[in-house]
Amino acid sequence: MRRLSISIILLAVSLAIWAGNTERVLLYASIDQHGDSLMLSGKLSVPTDRPKGVILIPHYTITSKHQAPSIKMTGEAAYFKDDYVLLMPDLIGYGATEEREHPYLAGELTGHNCVDMLIGAKPVLDSMNISMDSLFIVGYSQGGASAVWTLKVLEEQFADRFSVLACYAGGGPYDVAVTYDDAVQKKKVFMPVVIPMVIVGTDAAYDLHIDRERFFTPAMLKIYRDYVSNKEYSTTQLFFKVSNHRLSHWLTKEAMDLSSTELRPMYEGLKRSSLVRYPLNDQVPDQEIICPTWRPKAQLYIFHSSKDNVVTIHCAEHLQRCLQDMPNITYDLGNYGSHIKASGRFFKKVKAMME
Repeated sequence: MRRLSISIILLAVSLAIWAGNTERVLLYASIDQHGDSLMLSGKLSVPTDRPKGVILIPHYTITSKHQAPSIKMTGEAAYFKDDYVLLMPDLIGYGATEEREHPYLAGELTGHNCVDMLIGAKPVLDSMNISMDSLFIVGYSQGGASAVWTLKVLEEQFADRFSVLACYAGGGPYDVAVTYDDAVQKKKVFMPVVIPMVIVGTDAAYDLHIDRERFFTPAMLKIYRDYVSNKEYSTTQLFFKVSNHRLSHWLTKEAMDLSSTELRPMYEGLKRSSLVRYPLNDQVPDQEIICPTWRPKAQLYIFHSSKDNVVTIHCAEHLQRCLQDMPNITYDLGNYGSHIKASGRFFKKVKAMME
C-alpha cells in the first residue's frame, strides 16, 4: 500500500462532558484503499483524574452510522474510561466518511487508519501534558483483528514514533478466509448480516467490481438494499431482522463453491485481508499458507473461546501456528462460551492485567 507523506490536520470539532470525562471528536488525515488522502473521525475521551495511560480501541462490527464511536461510545469504553485516555477511530465508512462503503476486515488499511489517529491525537494530548509513553491497543471481534494489524503496521513503519506496551486482542478474525470456509462447511452462519459486509467490504477494499447478483440470492439483495446499505440499523437490530441462519438462503451456489471461478477474486481478497492463512483442509500447496514475517515486540495477548459462535477459533489457532514459542505472546484459548459472553470475560481480564 502506498503511504503518503501527509501533513496532519487536527480539529477538535466538539467538546462535551461524558460521565465526568472530557470528550472530543477528532478529525485527522489518513488514507483510503487507493492510498489517497482523506479525513477520518474518531473519539477522544480523557478522564477527570490523571490517566494511567492511553488506549487505542478499534471498534467491533457496527452496521449503523449512529454506532460510530464519534457519535456513540462503543461498549469497550465502559471498562476503561475512568482510568485511561481512550482513542476510538470510526474507520472508513463511518463518521466523517459515512457515505463510503466500509472496507470491512481489510486489515492492513485499517491498521494504517488506526495509526493515523495516534499521529493526529498526539499534538492534542501534548497540549494537555499527557504522554503516550504508556500506550496500549485493545480490541474484540473485528476490533481484535484490527488491534493486531495496527500493532504490526506500527512496529514495522512507525516504531521510531510510538512504542506499544501491550496489545490485547479477543475473538478476532485473523484468518478472514477461514471464517468463510467455516461457514460454507457448516452451511450456516450465526450473524447473517456479516455476509454482505464481508463481500461488499472486500469488493470496496480491493476494487474487485463484484457482480452482487452472482453472489447474493434475491432475499439477500433485498436485505442489503433495505436494511444494510443505508446504515440506519444497528448490529442488534439486524440480528433480529436477518434471522435465517441457513447460508443457502442468502448466498448463491457460486458463492458457496470455493473452487468456482466466479468466487476466486473475492476469495483472494479475503486472503489479502487475513493476517494469517491456513485452510481448513491442510492438504494444499504451500503458497496457500500465509504467515507474517513480522514478529511482535510488544506484549501480545490473544483470547478466544472454543465455543465462539461468530468467529471460529480456527482464527486464533492459525495465528498461534504462525506466531508461536515467543515469551511476549500469550494465548488464552478455552471454553469461555459464546462470542458475546466471552467478550465480557475478555475485557475484565484485560483490565485486571493492565492494572
